[in-house]
Amino acid sequence: MMKLYKYGGLVSILTLVVVAVVFAQWRNDQRKIERVEVSFAENRHDFLDVETVNKLLILNQELSTIGVKDTLALSSIEAGLEAYAVVWNAEVFTSPSRVLTVSVKERIPLLRIIGNETYYVDIEAVKVPLSDHFTAHVPLFFGTPSEKQTEALVGFMQKINADDFLKKEIVQIEDQDGGYLLKIRSYDFIIEWGEFTSFEQKAVKLKTLCKYLDAVKEKPDFTRINLKYNQQVIASS
Repeated sequence: MMKLYKYGGLVSILTLVVVAVVFAQWRNDQRKIERVEVSFAENRHDFLDVETVNKLLILNQELSTIGVKDTLALSSIEAGLEAYAVVWNAEVFTSPSRVLTVSVKERIPLLRIIGNETYYVDIEAVKVPLSDHFTAHVPLFFGTPSEKQTEALVGFMQKINADDFLKKEIVQIEDQDGGYLLKIRSYDFIIEWGEFTSFEQKAVKLKTLCKYLDAVKEKPDFTRINLKYNQQVIASS
């Protein structure tokens, strides 16, 4: 009988300890956030600043009641930030010291579209709105591209940016009857590129011509070149 009481008392003590630990853990999980820290991936924040992100967080009603380990609320805050057009990715987490850390990665403009709407597109062909305090130095595209055409433009710009010469030179692309006209920084002529096909061949022809122009003293008198035909460059005034 004594052993039974002894074991019963031990069980009661262990139960109280477990309850106390669980309750302490629950109280710890329910502690509210005291401070917010905002950082930007690669220290890049062209469109956003800390103040803007804080304002976006304030708009999230869950922020005022979030516990330090409320994973559903953290996920909700991440989703809310990523719904903002200039945000590519957001990571939100808490620390035991009740600090909410928000890490934001912005979308990077690849091209600026000027047509029925004016906006940037990024490498995922996502529309990125213009900013009142920041202008991205990217090539301009004049036209109103369809979704499919936008994807083609993004692919074209990725090839341009992979080429050291073209990356520095291409400043403008214009849609013209299913083909494309290009303007480059260091030369006055317009380039009839045609469709976004045979990229390597056209790039070689353009770079060869530019190298030739740099080497001669008397510059040929033309205002337009056509790269659409195989193995030839047609120049015209």
